[in-house]
Amino acid sequence: MVFTVHDRVFTSLLGSDVERDGMYIEVTSQEDNNAVLEVFYSDVTHRMEISLFREKFPVELVEWAILQAKTRLPPTQNPKDN
Repeated sequence: MVFTVHDRVFTSLLGSDVERDGMYIEVTSQEDNNAVLEVFYSDVTHRMEISLFREKFPVELVEWAILQAKTRLPPTQNPKDN
């Protein structure tokens, strides 16, 4: 998926991580093809966490990534809590 903000282009990748036991969305800058941030959903804790790999980038990018994670990754509510 592609997202453009302030004339900068970013792409996202949805993946699974067996070692950490969960799923993630990684956002990469097309300027240098390096990861900017990652939103990770843990199957162990049933929570999402965000990791930032750069000091400065548009806040709209973080908002977009969180929205993508909420829609594309498993829900954050623990099924045992119902």
